[in-house]
Amino acid sequence: MFRRRRPSRARRARDRLHALKLFEFFAAALDALWANRLRSALTMIGIVIGTAAVIAIFAIGQSAASSIGGLLGQIGNLGILVFPQSQTAYANQSQITWHDVQTIRDACSRCAHVYPRYTAYEYIRIGHRRDAFILASRSDYNGDNLPLAEGRKFDSDDVAGARPVAMLVWSLKQKLFGDGPAVGREIRVAGKPFTVVGVFANISSGVLQVGPGNAVFIPYTTFHALPDSVITSIQVYPSEGTTPARAIDEITSILQRIHGPRTKYRGIDVSQQFNAFLSVIDYVAVGISAVGAIALVVGGIGVMNIMLVSVIERTREIGIRKAIGASQRDILVQFLFEAVAITLIGGVVGIVLGSGMALVASHFLITQLSGHPGTIAWAPLIVGALAFSALVGIFFGTYPAVRASRLEPIEALRHE
Repeated sequence: MFRRRRPSRARRARDRLHALKLFEFFAAALDALWANRLRSALTMIGIVIGTAAVIAIFAIGQSAASSIGGLLGQIGNLGILVFPQSQTAYANQSQITWHDVQTIRDACSRCAHVYPRYTAYEYIRIGHRRDAFILASRSDYNGDNLPLAEGRKFDSDDVAGARPVAMLVWSLKQKLFGDGPAVGREIRVAGKPFTVVGVFANISSGVLQVGPGNAVFIPYTTFHALPDSVITSIQVYPSEGTTPARAIDEITSILQRIHGPRTKYRGIDVSQQFNAFLSVIDYVAVGISAVGAIALVVGGIGVMNIMLVSVIERTREIGIRKAIGASQRDILVQFLFEAVAITLIGGVVGIVLGSGMALVASHFLITQLSGHPGTIAWAPLIVGALAFSALVGIFFGTYPAVRASRLEPIEALRHE
């Protein structure tokens, strides 16, 4: 085994000397900024505004995406919805029937679960009260994650027996029964008595209402038995390993084989629609952040301008330092440290301001929008903002630092 050679004493001393020199450069940079603190503060304004804008926009975007995503996550997997296109000459011919659903179940190799969906406006009566609400069908296969406040969801017996049972959304339950329990109570829908077996929890308290609206749900077999019931769409869950697009193509092909090739059908992958909505939020955040990036670039130009002025003002000082042994590298590093110090301090102030704005917006806007608090990954945002601020200082401070390091000592000492 070879022993790892320890650094020599001279090398360790040299490393300590370099570290001490870098610390001295940084301290000298802070002293120079403090000596011209008003000018330094005015120079930092662009960096502060740019950093604050980028931090606030990205943080608000993250909070909005996580808040709305958490709300959509409670809805879960709604599968694929296939419905006839009504704006065609063959709209009546395209109408989906109960027989179509049975045929798709038997013939579709890419479909794991197939259910008809019914929707209608009906009057709901409880006691002497009569209100109009949406009546919608529901199956016993629960692809969603909607929580319940009371009771249970439909089971296979409810569907197989076309039982007169119903589920209510929270707002409708409150309107019909107030704060009292609803499970076991009876309501009349379309003139028929239904027993309430479950109530959905109130998952959305904000402006953005997602999930079941003001509706009463009954088993789809029960809905099918109602007079004049019409299937509005087909809900399909693809088989494992099958893409939604291929399942939609196969379902459309089966329907056109039944109703004719001129009929038109449209399929929607609900989960993809949700993901596309969240992607739009991300793209908007990135696009608006470009404004903050422009402010950072403008701030960087201001840093370069002030550093060039500083080089001119301190030309004689540079000449004296070179005369007593300072190298070009020492001068370059000193001025580069000053530029980086300006942008880093401005970046820190911008992070504080941007974080404060993001927290306020997240609390008052995002929570009110969806009813769910959002989460923000602060560490990547802060590290990224500080790194970008340092890069701005390095990029825009390099030219003034190089110019200062190349001054001739004799000419610099003659400068007045």
